[in-house]
Amino acid sequence: MKILRRNLSLMLAVRYLNPLRSMFSIITLICLAGVGLGVMVLIVVLSVMEGLQREMESRVLAFAPHYLVAQDDGYQRVRLSDDMMDWAGIMEQIRALPDVVSVYPQLENQAFAQSSTGRLTVTFNAIEPHNPGQVEPLQHMLRSGSFDFGEGLDQECVVSAVTAKALGLGVGDSLHLTPVGSLDEVAAIYTMIQKPLQTHENKAFMAAVGSLFEGATAGGQGLQVAEEKLSTVVEQILSFDDASLRSSEKEACILFFELAQQHRGGIPFSPEEQKRWQENAALLAALDRDKEDGKAVKSINEMVMPVDLRIIGIYQPPENMPGPNVYMPLQIAQDVMGFSVDGASQIQGICVRVQDANKPGDIESRIRAILPQVEADAQAYPGGLNWSISPWTRRFEEWYKLIANERVMMSFVLSIIALIASFCIMAVMFTMSMQRRREIAVLQALGATPGKIMGIFAWQGLIIGLSGAILGVLLALLVLYFRLEIQAALAGIGMDPFPMEAHGITLPAVYEPATFAWQAIKAFIMVTVASIIPAFVISRQDPASALRSN
Repeated sequence: MKILRRNLSLMLAVRYLNPLRSMFSIITLICLAGVGLGVMVLIVVLSVMEGLQREMESRVLAFAPHYLVAQDDGYQRVRLSDDMMDWAGIMEQIRALPDVVSVYPQLENQAFAQSSTGRLTVTFNAIEPHNPGQVEPLQHMLRSGSFDFGEGLDQECVVSAVTAKALGLGVGDSLHLTPVGSLDEVAAIYTMIQKPLQTHENKAFMAAVGSLFEGATAGGQGLQVAEEKLSTVVEQILSFDDASLRSSEKEACILFFELAQQHRGGIPFSPEEQKRWQENAALLAALDRDKEDGKAVKSINEMVMPVDLRIIGIYQPPENMPGPNVYMPLQIAQDVMGFSVDGASQIQGICVRVQDANKPGDIESRIRAILPQVEADAQAYPGGLNWSISPWTRRFEEWYKLIANERVMMSFVLSIIALIASFCIMAVMFTMSMQRRREIAVLQALGATPGKIMGIFAWQGLIIGLSGAILGVLLALLVLYFRLEIQAALAGIGMDPFPMEAHGITLPAVYEPATFAWQAIKAFIMVTVASIIPAFVISRQDPASALRSN
């Protein structure tokens, strides 16, 4: 009370805000409630949005590696094969680096999935059964079953909840999978058999092959063929479209090309080589298109590698960034994709996970220092082979920006609402000040300065702003604590603002002190400014005119 008596402006502000003294106290309580509810809504929505962002990020990083190490030839990705490099040894070296949590091979592709109820295109990923760094992040998304593939030699899989629902599948059911890459090869064969035999269509080539030894001269222990004839054969072979040649045509052309190249420059053909050439020419001339097309169609059975997988688990991927539809053991995936040929084990890349994906440090440069230089065949890879290291932030950059922008826009929209509320408070302050014009005029007549008059309403704004901000923070804590119960109650009447069924998670929230403090301070500042403007106007009034007014 002593403080109030020493400060006239504060004393009058408290009296005007006293609920027991006048009708204006009701308006004051409404202002307090408005500020408190505004701060509460801002904090609750931003906390939930931040929780959703972190939850989605953790789920994306459960199936997406923090770094992807791969090779390319300047145009496209190249397989890592253990007959060209020791990729398993490279993985061990990367695993030994500080801050590296786990390393595992990447193998993914698309396929057609089919069940008794439907068919759809899916993506599948390979998983190392005994690599906890790859399996553990997926465990918390598991809805039923398990990720236990045993030794990884059985034809088993884990499917997403979306895929299981679309195909009407459950744990223990069978999923029929056909890789898309195999179908590309089938399409190429189908395109090829629509055309006639290319070698038979090229009369100049058939004539050059059949008459190669006509006019040849004896030399050494064989026959010397004119350089022009050999050049004609080589040029004609190089003119063929490799994709349009049947397998028998390719074999014949390869033999002709090798023999022609070996005997250029006057080197004679031995009797055995002459016989091979002539027999090959006779076989080529006798090729039957229908039989060759039949062989090509029959080869489809060897190219298409459909597989029936038993479902041992169902997991829930994030809705905004869906993960792979199917997980299967690494060895099964290699067999399905043809990545284990002639004893060579192949993968698409090396996946690396670190302790903190958002603060990786210099891990990228340390990984690059480990990678060896690979000698590539100049004809197969004219541009050479290059290593590429892609962090997850680069591969999911658009998605990450989208989630962040959603949160910023939500904050912006709610701040506009809070600003509108401050204008309402300003209007209330103007009304209160107009109602108090005669009292203020009396104070001015008694010698109150404009600063004292402004102080009355400035103190009112300060008290309402501070009290409303504190009330809003307390209400926000209360709502966040009981958010699941409130969500269930709203869902019961069909007004669920954050439906989580599609995400497969409960409503998350982040208790960030900085967010709480900033929203409270922002509301306090807006309310204070809203009260100072009408206070400034009323403090400049003419006391005599105010006393004469009704």
